Amino acid sequence: MKWIVFPLLVMVLLSQAQVTQRNILTTSYSLSDIQQSILPIEQFKPFPQTPDEWKKQVADSILMRLVNDGEKRLNFKFTPVPLSAILAFKRQGNRSIYEGYSFVKRTTLIQLTLAESIEGKGRFMDAIMEGIWSICEESYWGVPAHITETSGVPNVEAPYVELFTAETAATLGLVNYFLGAQLDKQSPLLRKRIYHELEQRFFKPIEAHRETYAYLNKAVKVNNWNPWIMSNWLLTTLFAEPDQQKRSTMVYEAMQGLDKYFNGLGNEGGCDEGAHYWTAAGASAFDCLEMLEQGSNGKVQVFSHPLIQKMLAYIYKVHIGSDYFVNVGDGEPTIENLSGSFLARVAKAVNDQQMALFAGYVKDNYPITFSLDSFHKYRGIQNILSFKSLPNAKNTYRALDYIWINDVQLLTARTKNNLYLATHAGHNGESHNHNDVGDFVVYSNDEPFLIDAGRGTYTAKTFGPHRYELWNTQSNYHNLPIINGVGQSAGKEFAATDVVNSSTPKEIKLSMELSKTWPQELGIMQWKRTNSLLLDKEEVKIVDQYVLKNAPEQLQQVFMTVAKVDTTQMGNIKLIGEQGQLLLSYNPALFTITTELPLTTGPEYAKIGKYWNGKTITRIILTVKKPQAKATFTYTIRQLK
Repeated sequence: MKWIVFPLLVMVLLSQAQVTQRNILTTSYSLSDIQQSILPIEQFKPFPQTPDEWKKQVADSILMRLVNDGEKRLNFKFTPVPLSAILAFKRQGNRSIYEGYSFVKRTTLIQLTLAESIEGKGRFMDAIMEGIWSICEESYWGVPAHITETSGVPNVEAPYVELFTAETAATLGLVNYFLGAQLDKQSPLLRKRIYHELEQRFFKPIEAHRETYAYLNKAVKVNNWNPWIMSNWLLTTLFAEPDQQKRSTMVYEAMQGLDKYFNGLGNEGGCDEGAHYWTAAGASAFDCLEMLEQGSNGKVQVFSHPLIQKMLAYIYKVHIGSDYFVNVGDGEPTIENLSGSFLARVAKAVNDQQMALFAGYVKDNYPITFSLDSFHKYRGIQNILSFKSLPNAKNTYRALDYIWINDVQLLTARTKNNLYLATHAGHNGESHNHNDVGDFVVYSNDEPFLIDAGRGTYTAKTFGPHRYELWNTQSNYHNLPIINGVGQSAGKEFAATDVVNSSTPKEIKLSMELSKTWPQELGIMQWKRTNSLLLDKEEVKIVDQYVLKNAPEQLQQVFMTVAKVDTTQMGNIKLIGEQGQLLLSYNPALFTITTELPLTTGPEYAKIGKYWNGKTITRIILTVKKPQAKATFTYTIRQLK
């Protein structure tokens, strides 16, 4: 492997979500610059608006599919959202009932809108107007899970801008862009109603709370809410705001907002929310930058900034192989609707050859969809328009053999025979956090064996005081030790220390001190964990060295797997996958072994099985026979032929 030339020893210090006031956008461009650069709404034409324009830019086969999507929605009933659906979250913890009413209405409206813009015959207009009216009549554009202060009922006198308020505003902004003139022919009051609702529910509240909304707090690290909402603020402003002064001011304010996301990133641009949420975080930041470039006719552009480039490269750095990615926290092991068109635009913007190869890989290996049946609608339309520019050359993409992302303390490595290890240190106060400091996953030939189970189904429990009652968020259900039945605690203070990434031609390893990740009352003096990939031996090795004040009553080590488990041979656990097998070895003189099947049904867990393609998740528990106050445990994992 060419990346190993000399032995490398790097000592890293944990960054507790520090904020660095880089202000990449607003130190590069002033409000005056934006006022002079942002195109007036009548000159801003990033997307086709007539049938002829669509035909010039998009293949007929794709246009036909988009019109067919609209045709399927012609008889859709834009049902009012009942109060019972709103209260279902407060009373039952159920998010899906309300979202089942709300999300489909927005998807339907944008699909009808594109179909009409492409066809231009007027046959979708009645359905579109019904959709506009229905959404404008709603009391609340967000979701009940984001209502925190009014017992689950939205306060119409104090609109709050959260993720799906912003998505709704962007949907109406796109309707305005594509069909504004046609709406005026029906009645000028229709567009006036759109402007009124955007002003009252979106523009005024977000401007008024630019310093008080949590996702715009300049003093703390913000998560995916920031770039996701900023992308929709920019979209709605550029596609719907006719007043040039307001237009320029809000664009600049959104740039100030996005700077707060960049300021919270570490110097390596790592996403502590993982690959799944990168599509809403780093990818949404790219959407913002792409819109700024378009809206200024190329005058506002920061793609050459090293942090921007590293932030965007994160997605291919954590690609394991096939359709699997490193899934820390609430991440999913695979990413739906990943688009080669999108990644190709990223590659071109930041001049990243590895990203270009990855874009080609995704194009060749992922299902290609053009239906706008999800969020990030600007990105979806751009994907349609840029699809024809994807290269058709033979792709030589290969997932990376080694990465170290210092700011999130994530290491991944693979052997020549494609035995893959990913492991991380960090702390237990990350966005979408699981208590998982020191955890690791092992894949073989792009097949999962030892896993992080990832997220379940989001309910009221997921983001409330009972979050860590869910088994999938607990360290007890990660590949970690359990001491006297107690797992790691939640919070930034429960962090790894003395983190060392050491790489040589024979071994890649991450060592860390984990004693501060458990409650103090356990009396842990030392718990040093070293997770290694032995390149010459084609083996993963996990070593725990610990010292406790007193001998514990119980010590256990957990392994989570989606492979079939054979424990008949003492000291060896055979993990049987669909394509290959691994052997997990331990000292049988020290441990007894049991297995169990965590719950994957019910309101909180039903989606976990889906994310792992219906595979059974098994929890393997090694229990120490005679726990001592001081000991060293070693586990090895290797491929079986």
